[in-house]
Amino acid sequence: MKEFILLLILTLSWLLEGCRSLGTSPETSSPDPASTFQATKPPVLTMTSTITTGPPPTVVATEITMEPSAIPAIIETIIAISDPRIYSSHLSPDGKWQAEVLIYDCFPVSEVDENAYEQLKLTQTGTDIAEIVDSQLQSCGGLGAFGLAGLFWSPNSRYFYYTNAREGVPDGCGYWEPPFLRFDVTRSETVNLGSGTRSADGTKLATWQEQELVVWDVNAGEIARIPAFATDVETGPITWSPDSQSLVYVQLESFCPVSGMSYVVQLDLPQLRQTLLLASETPSFGDATWDRPNMLILNDENGDVWRYNFTTKELQQ
Repeated sequence: MKEFILLLILTLSWLLEGCRSLGTSPETSSPDPASTFQATKPPVLTMTSTITTGPPPTVVATEITMEPSAIPAIIETIIAISDPRIYSSHLSPDGKWQAEVLIYDCFPVSEVDENAYEQLKLTQTGTDIAEIVDSQLQSCGGLGAFGLAGLFWSPNSRYFYYTNAREGVPDGCGYWEPPFLRFDVTRSETVNLGSGTRSADGTKLATWQEQELVVWDVNAGEIARIPAFATDVETGPITWSPDSQSLVYVQLESFCPVSGMSYVVQLDLPQLRQTLLLASETPSFGDATWDRPNMLILNDENGDVWRYNFTTKELQQ
Protein backbone atom coordinates (compact mmCIF):
# COMPACT_ATOMS: atom_id res chain seq x y z
CA MET A 1 0.00 0.00 0.00
CA LYS A 2 2.85 2.37 0.89
CA GLU A 3 4.55 1.58 -2.38
CA PHE A 4 1.33 2.40 -4.28
CA ILE A 5 0.95 5.77 -2.53
CA LEU A 6 4.62 6.62 -3.20
CA LEU A 7 4.21 5.67 -6.87
CA LEU A 8 1.07 7.83 -7.12
CA ILE A 9 2.86 10.86 -5.62
CA LEU A 10 5.80 10.44 -7.99
CA THR A 11 3.42 10.14 -10.96
CA LEU A 12 1.50 13.31 -10.01
CA SER A 13 4.75 15.24 -9.50
CA TRP A 14 5.95 14.17 -12.93
CA LEU A 15 2.68 15.20 -14.56
CA LEU A 16 2.67 18.62 -12.84
CA GLU A 17 6.25 19.24 -13.87
CA GLY A 18 5.38 18.30 -17.45
CA CYS A 19 2.40 20.68 -17.53
CA ARG A 20 4.53 23.49 -16.09
CA SER A 21 7.13 23.01 -18.81
CA LEU A 22 4.53 23.05 -21.55
CA GLY A 23 3.03 26.26 -20.22
CA THR A 24 6.33 28.16 -20.19
CA SER A 25 8.11 26.72 -23.20
CA PRO A 26 8.87 29.44 -25.78
CA GLU A 27 8.48 26.90 -28.54
CA THR A 28 4.84 26.19 -27.71
CA SER A 29 3.53 29.49 -26.25
CA SER A 30 1.11 31.56 -28.36
CA PRO A 31 2.41 34.90 -29.72
CA ASP A 32 1.03 38.08 -28.21
CA PRO A 33 -1.50 39.56 -30.70
CA ALA A 34 -0.33 43.14 -30.13
CA SER A 35 3.33 42.21 -30.66
CA THR A 36 2.47 40.32 -33.83
CA PHE A 37 0.53 43.27 -35.26
CA GLN A 38 3.28 45.76 -34.44
CA ALA A 39 5.89 43.55 -36.02
CA THR A 40 4.01 43.20 -39.29
CA LYS A 41 2.66 46.73 -39.79
CA PRO A 42 2.72 49.43 -37.10
CA PRO A 43 -0.28 51.68 -37.78
CA VAL A 44 -0.32 55.45 -38.03
CA LEU A 45 -3.16 56.29 -35.65
CA THR A 46 -5.48 59.21 -35.14
CA MET A 47 -7.60 58.36 -32.10
CA THR A 48 -11.16 59.55 -32.55
CA SER A 49 -14.69 59.11 -31.26
CA THR A 50 -18.08 58.43 -32.82
CA ILE A 51 -21.80 59.08 -32.49
CA THR A 52 -24.01 56.11 -33.30
CA THR A 53 -26.93 57.67 -35.14
CA GLY A 54 -27.80 54.97 -37.64
CA PRO A 55 -26.41 52.14 -39.74
CA PRO A 56 -23.55 52.71 -40.37
CA PRO A 57 -22.95 55.11 -37.46
CA THR A 58 -21.75 58.64 -37.95
CA VAL A 59 -18.17 58.78 -36.72
CA VAL A 60 -16.79 61.98 -35.26
CA ALA A 61 -13.37 62.73 -33.82
CA THR A 62 -12.62 63.34 -30.19
CA GLU A 63 -9.37 62.28 -28.56
CA ILE A 64 -9.76 59.22 -26.38
CA THR A 65 -7.70 57.97 -23.46
CA MET A 66 -6.29 54.51 -24.05
CA GLU A 67 -3.19 52.60 -23.04
CA PRO A 68 -0.86 52.54 -26.11
CA SER A 69 -0.25 48.82 -25.61
CA ALA A 70 -3.98 48.10 -26.05
CA ILE A 71 -4.35 49.86 -29.40
CA PRO A 72 -2.77 47.22 -31.70
CA ALA A 73 -4.80 44.45 -30.07
CA ILE A 74 -8.06 46.37 -30.59
CA ILE A 75 -7.20 47.02 -34.24
CA GLU A 76 -6.31 43.38 -34.79
CA THR A 77 -9.63 42.33 -33.22
CA ILE A 78 -11.63 44.67 -35.49
CA ILE A 79 -9.80 43.47 -38.61
CA ALA A 80 -10.18 39.79 -37.65
CA ILE A 81 -13.89 39.93 -36.82
CA SER A 82 -15.42 42.46 -39.23
CA ASP A 83 -15.16 43.04 -42.98
CA PRO A 84 -14.25 46.45 -44.41
CA ARG A 85 -16.23 48.36 -46.98
CA ILE A 86 -14.55 50.44 -49.68
CA TYR A 87 -15.42 54.09 -49.15
CA SER A 88 -13.56 55.33 -52.24
CA SER A 89 -11.03 54.16 -54.80
CA HIS A 90 -8.56 56.28 -56.79
CA LEU A 91 -6.46 55.06 -59.73
CA SER A 92 -3.33 57.09 -60.46
CA PRO A 93 -3.11 58.79 -63.89
CA ASP A 94 -0.31 56.45 -64.99
CA GLY A 95 -2.35 53.43 -63.87
CA LYS A 96 0.40 52.11 -61.59
CA TRP A 97 -1.23 52.79 -58.22
CA GLN A 98 -4.63 52.21 -56.64
CA ALA A 99 -5.49 54.15 -53.48
CA GLU A 100 -8.45 52.93 -51.43
CA VAL A 101 -10.12 54.13 -48.26
CA LEU A 102 -11.34 51.11 -46.27
CA ILE A 103 -13.81 51.48 -43.40
CA TYR A 104 -14.40 48.94 -40.64
CA ASP A 105 -17.66 50.23 -39.17
CA CYS A 106 -18.35 50.45 -35.43
CA PHE A 107 -17.97 47.04 -33.83
CA PRO A 108 -18.26 45.97 -30.14
CA VAL A 109 -14.75 45.01 -29.05
CA SER A 110 -15.79 44.63 -25.40
CA GLU A 111 -18.93 44.73 -23.27
CA VAL A 112 -18.80 48.51 -23.02
CA ASP A 113 -16.74 49.77 -25.97
CA GLU A 114 -17.37 50.01 -29.70
CA ASN A 115 -14.63 50.97 -32.13
CA ALA A 116 -14.36 51.75 -35.82
CA TYR A 117 -11.19 51.67 -37.90
CA GLU A 118 -10.22 53.21 -41.24
CA GLN A 119 -7.27 52.65 -43.53
CA LEU A 120 -5.81 54.40 -46.56
CA LYS A 121 -4.34 51.56 -48.58
CA LEU A 122 -2.02 51.97 -51.57
CA THR A 123 -1.54 49.02 -53.94
CA GLN A 124 0.67 48.58 -56.99
CA THR A 125 -1.79 47.60 -59.69
CA GLY A 126 -1.44 44.07 -60.99
CA THR A 127 0.45 42.94 -57.85
CA ASP A 128 -0.20 42.03 -54.22
CA ILE A 129 2.23 44.71 -53.02
CA ALA A 130 0.29 47.04 -50.71
CA GLU A 131 1.03 49.63 -48.05
CA ILE A 132 -1.14 51.14 -45.33
CA VAL A 133 -0.48 54.85 -45.86
CA ASP A 134 -2.59 56.15 -42.97
CA SER A 135 -5.19 54.91 -40.50
CA GLN A 136 -7.65 56.04 -37.84
CA LEU A 137 -8.87 54.19 -34.77
CA GLN A 138 -12.24 55.59 -33.72
CA SER A 139 -14.18 55.08 -30.49
CA CYS A 140 -17.92 55.21 -31.02
CA GLY A 141 -19.31 58.26 -29.20
CA GLY A 142 -18.19 61.90 -29.17
CA LEU A 143 -17.94 65.05 -31.27
CA GLY A 144 -15.43 66.50 -33.72
CA ALA A 145 -13.94 65.97 -37.19
CA PHE A 146 -13.06 62.50 -38.46
CA GLY A 147 -12.52 60.19 -41.38
CA LEU A 148 -10.07 59.50 -44.18
CA ALA A 149 -10.97 60.62 -47.70
CA GLY A 150 -8.99 60.52 -50.92
CA LEU A 151 -8.99 63.83 -52.78
CA PHE A 152 -6.94 63.58 -55.99
CA TRP A 153 -3.71 62.38 -57.61
CA SER A 154 -1.11 64.76 -58.98
CA PRO A 155 -1.05 64.56 -62.79
CA ASN A 156 2.46 63.06 -62.68
CA SER A 157 1.24 60.30 -60.29
CA ARG A 158 3.90 61.08 -57.68
CA TYR A 159 1.60 62.53 -55.00
CA PHE A 160 -1.73 61.35 -53.62
CA TYR A 161 -3.69 64.02 -51.76
CA TYR A 162 -6.15 63.16 -49.03
CA THR A 163 -7.62 64.43 -45.76
CA ASN A 164 -8.03 62.94 -42.30
CA ALA A 165 -11.10 65.07 -41.50
CA ARG A 166 -13.72 63.88 -44.00
CA GLU A 167 -16.77 64.74 -41.91
CA GLY A 168 -17.73 66.93 -38.99
CA VAL A 169 -15.85 69.87 -37.48
CA PRO A 170 -13.58 70.22 -34.44
CA ASP A 171 -15.04 71.22 -31.10
CA GLY A 172 -15.45 74.96 -30.65
CA CYS A 173 -16.11 77.61 -33.29
CA GLY A 174 -14.22 79.78 -35.76
CA TYR A 175 -12.70 79.41 -39.20
CA TRP A 176 -11.65 75.88 -40.10
CA GLU A 177 -10.99 73.87 -43.25
CA PRO A 178 -10.06 70.16 -43.49
CA PRO A 179 -6.28 69.76 -43.91
CA PHE A 180 -4.58 68.60 -47.09
CA LEU A 181 -2.27 65.62 -46.56
CA ARG A 182 0.10 64.55 -49.34
CA PHE A 183 1.59 61.07 -49.72
CA ASP A 184 4.75 60.83 -51.84
CA VAL A 185 4.91 57.41 -53.53
CA THR A 186 8.61 57.82 -54.41
CA ARG A 187 9.64 58.48 -50.79
CA SER A 188 6.79 56.64 -49.05
CA GLU A 189 6.06 59.52 -46.69
CA THR A 190 3.13 61.77 -45.77
CA VAL A 191 3.29 65.53 -45.23
CA ASN A 192 0.52 67.68 -43.71
CA LEU A 193 0.32 70.73 -45.98
CA GLY A 194 -2.10 72.67 -43.80
CA SER A 195 -5.68 73.85 -44.37
CA GLY A 196 -6.78 75.87 -47.39
CA THR A 197 -8.16 75.61 -50.91
CA ARG A 198 -7.27 74.34 -54.39
CA SER A 199 -6.93 76.71 -57.33
CA ALA A 200 -9.61 76.98 -60.00
CA ASP A 201 -7.46 75.15 -62.58
CA GLY A 202 -6.51 72.45 -60.10
CA THR A 203 -2.76 72.96 -60.46
CA LYS A 204 -2.07 74.66 -57.11
CA LEU A 205 -3.00 74.71 -53.43
CA ALA A 206 -2.88 77.58 -50.95
CA THR A 207 -2.78 76.59 -47.28
CA TRP A 208 -2.16 78.12 -43.90
CA GLN A 209 0.69 76.88 -41.74
CA GLU A 210 0.25 78.95 -38.59
CA GLN A 211 0.90 82.57 -39.70
CA GLU A 212 2.38 81.68 -43.10
CA LEU A 213 0.55 81.32 -46.40
CA VAL A 214 2.10 78.49 -48.42
CA VAL A 215 1.44 77.97 -52.13
CA TRP A 216 2.00 74.51 -53.60
CA ASP A 217 2.28 73.15 -57.13
CA VAL A 218 0.41 69.83 -56.98
CA ASN A 219 3.06 68.21 -59.21
CA ALA A 220 6.25 69.79 -57.89
CA GLY A 221 5.73 70.88 -54.28
CA GLU A 222 6.17 74.23 -52.55
CA ILE A 223 6.18 77.35 -54.72
CA ALA A 224 6.23 80.14 -52.15
CA ARG A 225 5.89 80.83 -48.44
CA ILE A 226 4.68 84.30 -47.43
CA PRO A 227 4.02 85.70 -43.93
CA ALA A 228 0.43 86.74 -43.32
CA PHE A 229 -0.17 90.46 -43.81
CA ALA A 230 -1.20 91.02 -40.18
CA THR A 231 0.81 89.03 -37.65
CA ASP A 232 -1.39 89.64 -34.58
CA VAL A 233 -4.80 88.48 -35.90
CA GLU A 234 -6.32 85.18 -37.01
CA THR A 235 -5.95 83.77 -40.53
CA GLY A 236 -9.08 82.95 -42.48
CA PRO A 237 -10.65 81.87 -45.78
CA ILE A 238 -8.66 81.82 -49.04
CA THR A 239 -10.28 82.30 -52.45
CA TRP A 240 -8.60 81.88 -55.85
CA SER A 241 -9.04 84.05 -58.92
CA PRO A 242 -10.72 82.40 -61.92
CA ASP A 243 -7.39 82.34 -63.81
CA SER A 244 -5.53 80.85 -60.79
CA GLN A 245 -2.85 83.56 -60.98
CA SER A 246 -3.94 85.40 -57.86
CA LEU A 247 -5.70 84.79 -54.56
CA VAL A 248 -7.38 86.74 -51.79
CA TYR A 249 -7.43 85.88 -48.11
CA VAL A 250 -9.17 87.29 -45.05
CA GLN A 251 -7.72 87.98 -41.63
CA LEU A 252 -9.77 88.95 -38.59
CA GLU A 253 -9.31 89.73 -34.92
CA SER A 254 -11.89 87.07 -34.02
CA PHE A 255 -13.74 84.46 -36.04
CA CYS A 256 -15.63 83.26 -32.95
CA PRO A 257 -17.73 85.33 -33.28
CA VAL A 258 -16.80 87.37 -36.37
CA SER A 259 -15.72 90.71 -34.92
CA GLY A 260 -12.98 93.29 -34.74
CA MET A 261 -10.63 94.63 -37.38
CA SER A 262 -10.67 92.65 -40.63
CA TYR A 263 -8.17 92.65 -43.49
CA VAL A 264 -8.78 91.58 -47.08
CA VAL A 265 -5.47 90.92 -48.82
CA GLN A 266 -4.61 89.99 -52.41
CA LEU A 267 -1.54 87.94 -53.36
CA ASP A 268 -0.35 88.19 -56.96
CA LEU A 269 1.50 84.96 -57.70
CA PRO A 270 3.73 85.92 -60.65
CA GLN A 271 5.29 88.77 -58.63
CA LEU A 272 4.58 87.30 -55.17
CA ARG A 273 3.32 90.73 -54.15
CA GLN A 274 0.73 91.28 -51.41
CA THR A 275 -1.74 94.16 -51.58
CA LEU A 276 -4.11 95.27 -48.83
CA LEU A 277 -7.51 95.74 -50.49
CA LEU A 278 -9.57 96.57 -47.40
CA ALA A 279 -9.11 97.15 -43.68
CA SER A 280 -12.46 97.43 -41.91
CA GLU A 281 -13.84 97.07 -38.39
CA THR A 282 -17.39 98.20 -39.21
CA PRO A 283 -18.33 96.01 -40.90
CA SER A 284 -16.03 93.09 -40.01
CA PHE A 285 -15.51 90.81 -43.00
CA GLY A 286 -15.23 87.09 -42.26
CA ASP A 287 -15.42 85.49 -45.70
CA ALA A 288 -14.56 86.22 -49.33
CA THR A 289 -15.39 84.61 -52.68
CA TRP A 290 -13.92 85.56 -56.06
CA ASP A 291 -17.13 85.93 -58.05
CA ARG A 292 -15.91 87.24 -61.43
CA PRO A 293 -12.49 88.28 -62.76
CA ASN A 294 -12.99 91.81 -61.41
CA MET A 295 -15.42 91.19 -58.54
CA LEU A 296 -15.08 89.95 -54.97
CA ILE A 297 -18.02 88.91 -52.76
CA LEU A 298 -17.59 89.62 -49.02
CA ASN A 299 -19.72 88.56 -46.04
CA ASP A 300 -19.76 90.53 -42.79
CA GLU A 301 -20.57 89.72 -39.15
CA ASN A 302 -24.29 90.40 -39.70
CA GLY A 303 -24.61 88.12 -42.72
CA ASP A 304 -24.79 91.06 -45.12
CA VAL A 305 -23.21 90.69 -48.56
CA TRP A 306 -20.83 93.22 -50.11
CA ARG A 307 -19.16 93.54 -53.50
CA TYR A 308 -15.64 94.81 -54.06
CA ASN A 309 -14.69 95.90 -57.59
CA PHE A 310 -11.01 95.39 -58.42
CA THR A 311 -11.18 97.87 -61.30
CA THR A 312 -12.84 100.80 -59.53
CA LYS A 313 -11.68 99.85 -55.96
CA GLU A 314 -15.27 100.43 -54.81
CA LEU A 315 -17.07 98.57 -52.02
CA GLN A 316 -20.86 98.36 -52.22
CA GLN A 317 -23.42 96.52 -50.10
